[in-house]
Amino acid sequence: MDAMTFDKLERALMNADKAARQFADSEDRGTCNFDTPIIRIKATEKQMASLDYRVVKVGEKGWKDCWFVFIPLMGQGNRRTRMAEAAARSLIADGFEAGVYYQMD
Repeated sequence: MDAMTFDKLERALMNADKAARQFADSEDRGTCNFDTPIIRIKATEKQMASLDYRVVKVGEKGWKDCWFVFIPLMGQGNRRTRMAEAAARSLIADGFEAGVYYQMD
């Protein structure tokens, strides 16, 4: 990942955090889950470790170049899902390939 992309990603992660926080006070009923935004980008672990946000490589097959994006997500039900989806939409709006990893407990 070049320096320009790195800077763009840092700004996109800040925007995703802000987008997710819009749902921080919403209801949190529903299934307990671990929904987490993901981003697909070619980068080294060293590059990703230097970001202001924690981003961890998805270790499963079929998820090439995918990273979990650990921005602060409050709650563990519907609120967490809404926050993860808002973050993913924000990353997409900023030009990155992103989505949500959905997992129920």
